Amino acid sequence: MIPPDFDELIGDDVDDLERARLRRVHDLLVAAGPPADMPAALAAPPVVGLRRRRAALALLAAALVTAAFVGGWLARGADGEAFEVRAEVPMHGTRSAPVASGSIRLGYPDDHGNWQMLVDVRGLRQLPKNGYYELMLTRDGKPVVTCGSFKVGPNGEATVQLGASYRLSDFDGWVVRPYVHKRDKLNQTVVLRT
Repeated sequence: MIPPDFDELIGDDVDDLERARLRRVHDLLVAAGPPADMPAALAAPPVVGLRRRRAALALLAAALVTAAFVGGWLARGADGEAFEVRAEVPMHGTRSAPVASGSIRLGYPDDHGNWQMLVDVRGLRQLPKNGYYELMLTRDGKPVVTCGSFKVGPNGEATVQLGASYRLSDFDGWVVRPYVHKRDKLNQTVVLRT
């Protein structure tokens, strides 16, 4: 095999110092000769097991990303920031909803006195289209002020972030009760209590 002509490759428009450097590199490459042929075993590596493994790793990675996203979303604050949980308050079902349960993860108040809460409920029945549930603070066991409202899905579950701007020490607990327009008797029913 005849090596390529250096002067044809480089041309005349290169300064002498650069030309000398390129000449040394050219001479070394010519002396080294062409690379060896690739072994046949490396030309077509096995891919059957690799495809399954890659698919499993991709699914695992997707599950981890999803779990991290959901965990971050659930713990986010009012401005999208995570809040530190000060206490977790369990809730239990009442005679009106004996299988219901829930919890309130309570954060610390911000500089303005707003308390962040992450409310998780299970076992509640889905209300009509115009209905929703209210989380309320109690005094002497009776609901007096609201901390917000939410709806549950067909499975009777919801996880929502709510808040309160009250001094929590002025109250003795929380309840959840339904509200449906023009259903006064139903609206007085407590379905969850701390």
